Amino acid sequence: MVYDVIIIGAGPAGMSAGVYACREKLSTLILSPDIGGQTAQSWEVENYLGYSLITGAELSAKFKEHLDKFDCAVFKVGAEVVNLKKSNGKFEIKTRKGESYQGKTVIITSGKVPRQLGVPGEKEFSGKGVTYCATCDAPLFKNKTVAVVGGGDSALDATYQLTKIASRIYLLVRGSKFKNDLDKILMENVTASDKVKVIFNASTTKIYGSQFVEGLEYQNLKTKEKEKLVVKGIFVEIGSVPSTEFIRGLVALNQWNEIKIDKHNMTSVPGIFA
Repeated sequence: MVYDVIIIGAGPAGMSAGVYACREKLSTLILSPDIGGQTAQSWEVENYLGYSLITGAELSAKFKEHLDKFDCAVFKVGAEVVNLKKSNGKFEIKTRKGESYQGKTVIITSGKVPRQLGVPGEKEFSGKGVTYCATCDAPLFKNKTVAVVGGGDSALDATYQLTKIASRIYLLVRGSKFKNDLDKILMENVTASDKVKVIFNASTTKIYGSQFVEGLEYQNLKTKEKEKLVVKGIFVEIGSVPSTEFIRGLVALNQWNEIKIDKHNMTSVPGIFA
């Protein structure tokens, strides 16, 4: 089957695109590793109009429920796209599982993936104490000492979640102070907790352990001295990078590997939108 439109990604943008495609009676396929994207990983959402307080998982379920009412979109959850090419006037998409799909047009809403620290021990202990999703993994560290690495809103959000679960949280911030553009309420909630110790000028240099994480080493960027923290879990919250590897060489990207689009959201390849 050749779909009218194939949407890559099932976060808010992808599912919104699905709603509009279905309203136009277009045959629609949505490919995504999961439902909700980064929204699903949010602990508490207080800034989405219509809901004074809702979890990210609940909000994602609401998006899916809305789209399902149109009964036109085919969902393939667990489908990670690894290749996209144009052939004979159609677009061919392949997933990591070897599945192949064809569409007349493609909408890319693949979003971003967590940025990694790139330090010794990170890969070895990924899933063994090193995590990139507080919403997913915070409950595993009940009454334990953990570290959160990062200085942005995502790091504050992870720390806030952990104040309700962990016994002690070290928040390692690379800068000498919090940035001015952070969510003020979130920052107040974090800094007011007696469970949290904020360490500024901290650059993580190593993660160590045996079978599981036992601690991390960081360097004080002012004194250049290295110190260790004994922790059972490390939550890496240092931003994200665009999920555009599968279209590299097909559409034009900018210096940050984000997709270039025009005023109509079309990429450099006619028929591919983002």
